[in-house]
Amino acid sequence: MTLGLIVVGDYALATGADRHVVFAATLLGRTSHALEWAWLIPTSRVQLAAALHEAWQRPHPVACFGGLGDGVDDHTRAAVEALQRGRDEVGLPRHLVDSDAAVMAVGNVVFFPGDPARAHDVFARWWQSWLATCGEQAGALASEQLRWPVPEAALSRHARRTTKIKHPAVLQRLIAGADGDVALRLSGVSKGKVQAARKALQAALKVL
Repeated sequence: MTLGLIVVGDYALATGADRHVVFAATLLGRTSHALEWAWLIPTSRVQLAAALHEAWQRPHPVACFGGLGDGVDDHTRAAVEALQRGRDEVGLPRHLVDSDAAVMAVGNVVFFPGDPARAHDVFARWWQSWLATCGEQAGALASEQLRWPVPEAALSRHARRTTKIKHPAVLQRLIAGADGDVALRLSGVSKGKVQAARKALQAALKVL
């Protein structure tokens, strides 16, 4: 249960900061999910087309913020249409388009405005709706979360490495915690494996 994120706009690249990434990571963390990746790209139809082409190959949903404008500023719809025409030319079916007054989805990519005031409420409603429908069908791994300090100290990183060696089948991910802090999520195919890894990690931390 992961989500990819594309942010279109020069501001994030110029400043190194973006409100969409923070908002999405925090919202997903409240439902014990995490961002799989986040791409910041400039306001360029070529760059956007390349990102969308790659995003359509991913097995999970992808949210795209920005690039939606009026007329010549509507880089997103222009890039999508160009890619769809390209599929026509090589004999591939077009990606399914599903749009309403608030959200436009093409394939597994869902598009939102770049303005956080307009986009975030819509994104939150879409995410809850997605969890209630597709999310239930996708299933979920057993998981547990521990509050985790960031930046990590050398000793805590060593504890994670030691646990990973002993329990290689349990995935460790840093995600936004439900309370806004960072959490370490341990996930695996069974509750027993996850609990064993969590106990080993806590024991390693006590020894250190």
